[in-house]
Amino acid sequence: MKIWTTEEKYRAIQDSDREELEQLHEKIAASPWREDYHIQTVTGLMNDPNGFSWFDGKWHLFYQWFPFGGVHGLKHWYHVTSDDLVTWKNEGLGMKPHLLEDNRGCYSGSGLAEGDTLYLAYTGNNKDIHMQRHPFQMLAKMDREGKIVKSQIPLIYEQENYTEHQRDPKLFSYNGKYYILLGAQTKEQKGVFLLFESEQIEKGWKLLGELKVRGYEDFGFMVECPDIEKVGDKWVLLFSPQGLEPDGDRFRCKYNNVYFVGDMDFENLEFIPDGEFEELDRGFDFYAAQCAYQTKEPDAAYMIAWFGCGDYTTPATDEEGFSGLQTLPRRLTVENGKLMQRPVPAAEKIRGDILFEAKKGSIIRDRMHGLMPRSCVIRLEDPDQESINLNLFSKPRRRGFEIAYDKFKKVLTVDRGDMNQQFNTEFGTDRKIRLANGLRSLEVYVDRSSVELFVNDGEYVISSRMFPEKDENLIRMGGRNIDLTIWTANKTVTDDFVI
Repeated sequence: MKIWTTEEKYRAIQDSDREELEQLHEKIAASPWREDYHIQTVTGLMNDPNGFSWFDGKWHLFYQWFPFGGVHGLKHWYHVTSDDLVTWKNEGLGMKPHLLEDNRGCYSGSGLAEGDTLYLAYTGNNKDIHMQRHPFQMLAKMDREGKIVKSQIPLIYEQENYTEHQRDPKLFSYNGKYYILLGAQTKEQKGVFLLFESEQIEKGWKLLGELKVRGYEDFGFMVECPDIEKVGDKWVLLFSPQGLEPDGDRFRCKYNNVYFVGDMDFENLEFIPDGEFEELDRGFDFYAAQCAYQTKEPDAAYMIAWFGCGDYTTPATDEEGFSGLQTLPRRLTVENGKLMQRPVPAAEKIRGDILFEAKKGSIIRDRMHGLMPRSCVIRLEDPDQESINLNLFSKPRRRGFEIAYDKFKKVLTVDRGDMNQQFNTEFGTDRKIRLANGLRSLEVYVDRSSVELFVNDGEYVISSRMFPEKDENLIRMGGRNIDLTIWTANKTVTDDFVI
């Protein structure tokens, strides 16, 4: 693989780079790992979702972007839009680092729309001549024509009682005031939330203090990508703590993404959880989740995340010069005190023609004949009375990507350890969930180099990257009396070159 110099990694995009990037896009567009219905990088590396918002009649999403290769370099924002959260269009460069305050990257942030303006709060990553980092919380404004102008005056300066790790502002409003929730690290290297308040978006910000979570003192050594949403009459606090220790089958990724459901006490700067914090996703590859600013549905939130994790590698695409996806957007609701995560309603557009159908174990239709499509949607209904196996992208005497449910132990297992391409194995090759009430339904979205499982109508989600090779082209299904349908997948995301 290419060894990147510091100068190459801290290169900002210029107009003169268009031909180089167009050639890079042509090369990666031919990759077998390019997706049909997930947002993917136009070139180079994608990571955190940013500025996710409903504005001017459409959904806007930006993602962290290093244009020149599949490595973490100087971060720009790339812009995509959608009418329905399923069909996505590339819009081009959103922001590039060109201020003193963001001379080492436009780091992650959020959006809030008011009137004719989409406000974008982000972290300006600055390094001085001694290469010491100084974080600034910055503001940009986008108009209805898509023009973005960055303010040169920070909203929030570096907070002196914390380390240089202060980032990822979540901008939101409540009861006539504006707030920013910020991830930070104490000088004792503990992850904390900082809460700021203002009467206006563009100025007047003051630190209220640390937002505490009742009953909890330790969230590892850093809190990244904090997000807080009011869903119905409950609040949901989402964040990405770094440094959590594995706990049985939970928290097995290097860095995790978690949530609380509870109540927010602004006066006492306290979040009061209804129970323990849980993983947003029980899979292998999921981080930096962000909910959209939207007022369409007060009883729901819309969330998307980076289909990856910090310090992970995906050699199959990294070596081809690109890296990164976004997950499918999810609709979040709180039902009986539990956060439920489902594909957005328009996800039905992904389903194409029926390839396979079985009712009560009897095959009604089979156009697959044992061959695994590169992308598809699989739906399994009411299988709890049966143990099942789905072996995707398998080959003779190999299990491939295995999804298995043990009806006696009530344990669902996802195992990618028998595929040709192995990566990040130090964090395990399987994930297990014990389902207290059994497996009632399973919806599986397969998209060339990714798999997302929605368990029990959104009770759990399991996300995984995988890179099947040409000889991994079989599918095997085991289980009696099951109702199983497999559809082709429609292409809903454009893969055109727009800079």
